Amino acid sequence: MGSQQDSAKTVLIKAGADRLREVLDGHRGERHVIAIRGYPDPDSIGSAMAHAYICAHFDIEPTILYFDDISHHENRALVKKLAIEMVRYGEGIDLTTFDRISVVDAQLLEATTDVRAIPIVSVVDHHKLQGEITAEFIDIREDAGSASSIYAEYLADGIAPMERDNPGCARLASALLYGIRSDTDDYLLAREIDYRAAAFLAGYADHDLLTGISMQSISPRTMEITQRAYASKVIADTYMLAGVGFVRDEDRDSIGQAADYLLRREGIDTVICYGIVNNQFVDGSLRTTSAVVEPDRYLKELFGADAHGVPYGGGRTDKGAFKIPLGPFAHCGDRDLLWSMVQRTIEDLFFNKIGINRE
Repeated sequence: MGSQQDSAKTVLIKAGADRLREVLDGHRGERHVIAIRGYPDPDSIGSAMAHAYICAHFDIEPTILYFDDISHHENRALVKKLAIEMVRYGEGIDLTTFDRISVVDAQLLEATTDVRAIPIVSVVDHHKLQGEITAEFIDIREDAGSASSIYAEYLADGIAPMERDNPGCARLASALLYGIRSDTDDYLLAREIDYRAAAFLAGYADHDLLTGISMQSISPRTMEITQRAYASKVIADTYMLAGVGFVRDEDRDSIGQAADYLLRREGIDTVICYGIVNNQFVDGSLRTTSAVVEPDRYLKELFGADAHGVPYGGGRTDKGAFKIPLGPFAHCGDRDLLWSMVQRTIEDLFFNKIGINRE
């Protein structure tokens, strides 16, 4: 009984295509921001593209806004090949000209004054509930493997017309399919809604285009960072911890790719890979096949939250990520000392968490 009540608390749906249609219909003629929190990935990009498409159907002018670099080579190829129009926060954009903001594939926004000043019209996500949310439309489903699947469901319900011979619809369906595939680990973690969504989108997508995006080669920098991770690995029981040192902002996604690779080692079921990105943040990824490690809870307990109560990390069934600002320590002129401090701190937290003596 208790587990059922807990589940009810963490799956929040005040939504569906009919409700979203009703909400957006009341905002015709407005300008809306569609916010992607953190590093844009295929699921958030596809969801933002879908929300923008739906907004345009209701005479709402949409702008997709992202806050961190599009670092993964496949994600850059996705944006380029699908001609997705996105604006980087801080590029002279005046947010006071927008009426509402929508959040896709996330629930919390970057805590900047100009962003917080815009009323939230909608939140659509598939991650665990992060806390109290205030918006006109809320659709948070833990039983979905991706936010792209939720948007595909809206489209299947007829919230905006999809035409098989329309190149724009082909690009949109392709982006959503790619988002579903990415966030479900090639459908290994797919749920019922993800399969339904993929079946609906398949008839509209440009499959040759999808193949071209997914065939992007591994960059030399990714291979170098993976090599550094393997060389610095620390193994404790079935856990592996690997620091990769300093990483450029555009190579940030290589940390997650390195974690994916290290997880293949025999006898390892949980990997945490991390580095100092752009000399500003400690950025890391967690990958696991363990039946007992829950990435979202694990990272929140390991790293805690900032002064606003926003967790430094979070995740879903098999993977998670964390991002911790260095603050004034970013100005440390001794890079070796800074890295040594970061590495020692994370190792101390890790060994204390798993209850194993680091020696």
